Amino acid sequence: MLRKYKVSLLVLALLAISLVWWNQSRGFDNTAMAGIPVYADVDESSVLESDSLSSKLEPSYSSYYAEQQKSGAADAADFDLRLPAAEYSAVSSEGTELLSDLGGKTEKVLAMNAEDSWVEYTFSVPSDGFYQMGMEYYNLPGKRSSIIRSLKVDGEYLFSQVKRMEFQRMWKESAEPWRDNQGNEFNPKREEVASWQYREFRDAEARTADPFRFHLSAGEHTLRLEAIREPAALSELRIVSPQTLPSYAEVKQEYAARGYQPVQDRIVKIQAETSSLRSDPTLKRIEDREPLTEPFDKDAIVLNSFGGVGWRTGGQWAEWNFEIPESGLYNIGIRFGQWFLNGIPVERRVMIDGEVPFQEMNALRFPYKAEWQVNKLGNEDGAYLFYLEQGRHTLRMEVQVSGVGPMIESVLNTTHKMSLLSREITQVTGTNPDPNGDWKLEQNIINLVPRLHLMARTLDDAVQAMYDFGVAEGSSELSTLYEARDRFLEMAADTTSIPARLQQFTDLQSSLGLWVNGLMKQSIVMDYIEVKSEDQAWPKDAAPWYTRAGTMSYDFLSSFTKDYSGIGNTYKDEKVLDVWISRGRDWAEIIKQMIDEDFTPNSGIKVNVNVIPTLPADQKQILLLANTAGLAPDVALGVEGEVPIDFAVRNSLVDLNDFADYKEVAGRFREGALIPYKYDNGDFALPENQNFSMLFYRKDIMEQLGIRDEDIPDTWQEVMDLIPVLQQNGMDFYYPHAANNTSLAINEFAPFLFQFGGDFYKNNGTQSGLDSPEALTAMKMWTGLFTNYKLQKQADFYNRFRSGEMPIGVADYSTYILLSTAAPELTGWWGMKPMPGIEQEDGRINRSTGGLAQTGIIFKDSDMKEESWEFLKWWTSADAQENFGSELESLLGVEARWNTANIEALKRLPWQQDDIDAILEQWDWFKEREVVLGGYYTTRYIANIWNEIVLNGKFPREAMEQGVREINKELNKKREEFGLKVPEASGAAGSGEGGQK
Repeated sequence: MLRKYKVSLLVLALLAISLVWWNQSRGFDNTAMAGIPVYADVDESSVLESDSLSSKLEPSYSSYYAEQQKSGAADAADFDLRLPAAEYSAVSSEGTELLSDLGGKTEKVLAMNAEDSWVEYTFSVPSDGFYQMGMEYYNLPGKRSSIIRSLKVDGEYLFSQVKRMEFQRMWKESAEPWRDNQGNEFNPKREEVASWQYREFRDAEARTADPFRFHLSAGEHTLRLEAIREPAALSELRIVSPQTLPSYAEVKQEYAARGYQPVQDRIVKIQAETSSLRSDPTLKRIEDREPLTEPFDKDAIVLNSFGGVGWRTGGQWAEWNFEIPESGLYNIGIRFGQWFLNGIPVERRVMIDGEVPFQEMNALRFPYKAEWQVNKLGNEDGAYLFYLEQGRHTLRMEVQVSGVGPMIESVLNTTHKMSLLSREITQVTGTNPDPNGDWKLEQNIINLVPRLHLMARTLDDAVQAMYDFGVAEGSSELSTLYEARDRFLEMAADTTSIPARLQQFTDLQSSLGLWVNGLMKQSIVMDYIEVKSEDQAWPKDAAPWYTRAGTMSYDFLSSFTKDYSGIGNTYKDEKVLDVWISRGRDWAEIIKQMIDEDFTPNSGIKVNVNVIPTLPADQKQILLLANTAGLAPDVALGVEGEVPIDFAVRNSLVDLNDFADYKEVAGRFREGALIPYKYDNGDFALPENQNFSMLFYRKDIMEQLGIRDEDIPDTWQEVMDLIPVLQQNGMDFYYPHAANNTSLAINEFAPFLFQFGGDFYKNNGTQSGLDSPEALTAMKMWTGLFTNYKLQKQADFYNRFRSGEMPIGVADYSTYILLSTAAPELTGWWGMKPMPGIEQEDGRINRSTGGLAQTGIIFKDSDMKEESWEFLKWWTSADAQENFGSELESLLGVEARWNTANIEALKRLPWQQDDIDAILEQWDWFKEREVVLGGYYTTRYIANIWNEIVLNGKFPREAMEQGVREINKELNKKREEFGLKVPEASGAAGSGEGGQK
């Protein structure tokens, strides 16, 4: 029998051996550096170092501190100075005022209200050494963001992190959670708590565990505090000798010396979702379906835990109140989930009654595991004991990233070295090198191979440090470091391969930047905190597998009968308005809550809300199928801007001109924002939000190049004059080009076309307008940026902007959000202005551009048209839009800031004043393109024309003429398909009256 199947058995054996070999070899090699030389005195500096960004900016705090320690600096001792805020030596003439009786303070305090206000103090220290500083502040009414201040000592920023120090506001829940008529629980609103707080000057990203240490020489110094964002009052500044936290062993000895004893038979449980104060309104209750999570409801949504992905950014904290029944020593445990960073522990700083009890609590680790755990606060010798007096206490937990701070620093230093080396290589090879050429890089670039080896070793050391930190070996979170290390080694082994790897080099830079951003997002979710006596058993970590399997099975079976599309209170067998929303469930829940609290009580109109997919293709298909089947809703929100005309041409939407007050409602928006929703003399949608493109620039780098804020380019000619200056300094200007998304090319070309006075269509949208002289001039300027000025055809602007390689460029609203949320080190050091334009004969600068976004529509089959219009009017009103924007930002953070199309509402939302002024100036020129039948061909051919000119070297006129012919063919074809007349000039009968049937 065996002989009969020996071939098959042999094949199976070989496959098994191959599988084992593949599984063992597919990981990264931890011995890769074994044969690499260890360099002692290699000069890693670049010939471009003197021109690089880092040479012109302040060092990081870790570099500053290490350098001072090398020079023999040590902590000062026995010094504690309090500087009353009102006793300043100098103050800005505007934006500051002295206040009395604020928050219970009887003495005068200093309010810093304006974003450019400042105050200066003079003080003396008795000896050379390190000192720590902090301030007591009061959060004044502002725009809901954290308070940002910068600090100069003797007229200088000592290190980069003092340019942006964060001081959080405080938030609490305004009421208990509420439930809908299906029993599901919802978060209450959060409201701000105004109170005095003290905070040391710390790293805003929490990459260092201790407050900053400032080295001061003996004698007099000046300290200037500058307002970067948000108003706040200052009570006093403190300058003190550094305080060293005791270890747990020292605290335990003190307990024994004082005779503290463990309590007996005590358990105090604090549900994490009941947090009394939070540093951020985005910190909220969340749902967890693990059966042991308290409380648990198998049939409804219960917000039974706290944190999750929203509680992840350095400095964010939450605080809980609890009562201790008896003075004595207690254990503390926390039931938590930490499955967010694969294999990587995360940290929290733990404070009890405002103090870190001992050193080990300054950066408490929460290990990774793909299920719930209990952190028994302790070490290998057992659980820690905490002395707590009888009565009320607070426990605060703050996001800490100090454990991985050194690794982040080394990776960021490596990306900087990569940037310099890449530019050196490009100087030798050019931007498009012949991969087969002999460029003799080792001769032309000093220490090329050692520099590559050292960068590889730095990343390998970072990997080993991550293992020492507690990362599980083989974690996918380290693959980026391994990948970059191995590529460096390959390049060093064969330097002739480097010219062909330039794009790979750039991609590695971007990947390392993203790795750093990801590592700094340290989330955990918490169920409860338990303060107990030693004799009480620890709670269970997670439910048994069979209990979880039972819950999963129940949820699966329930999914066949449960309606997940409805949001909040739902109504049956009643006259009710049916609204479909193409947005995330969190967004829809806010809208539904607003409807139930505001719209329905005031109008008497009941509303059911359902969620539909957000992807444009899925959204359009669902609405088309529902309309065809007679199941369309009354109102749809979140509809993509190009969709309404597809329904209007099918006579499926209500012409909003049928309502007497349409013109009045339309006045809420920029006139140019309504252009895409016009068809056949009708108006078929109202805009909900708008995208917009702006000019972003690094204030610090522009200043170093001698370009003042008022000299930032206003016209495209000024941009073209600036580009050579940037390129001479190893930098570049950015203009977007989405090479892999042709649908975006039309938005990239539109500003040039509109600013030169051209348009995409003529004759009421029946023919392409790209055969006009204005369109040709616009196309030459657009493509000329890439052919004549050699702008990069594709680049990661966000990361290049952060690194300083692209310190200025045009980008859209999403970049504003990224810079506001994911580039904290740049807060206050970047600006936003209206995008460049074309100067007109009257001296004005035409900055016309569009920003097609999302809309609200009413379906024609609705039997509640008047009620639908009332709803759409309410939803697009300034009050509703402001309320929605505020609630959305409270729930999801600044990254969800609502870019409403309502002009008045936009002014009320929490934008910085300079930003909103720039946006409103840009909106003065807001102009959107028409949406016409067959317009997708225009989108396609704009991208084709760019490719023909920039990539294939075709003459612009020839490429444009070919594109216009193809576009006109498709426009005529689609009009014929829908029974509309085509223009006679195109060779078909018709009057050329555009959208007329």
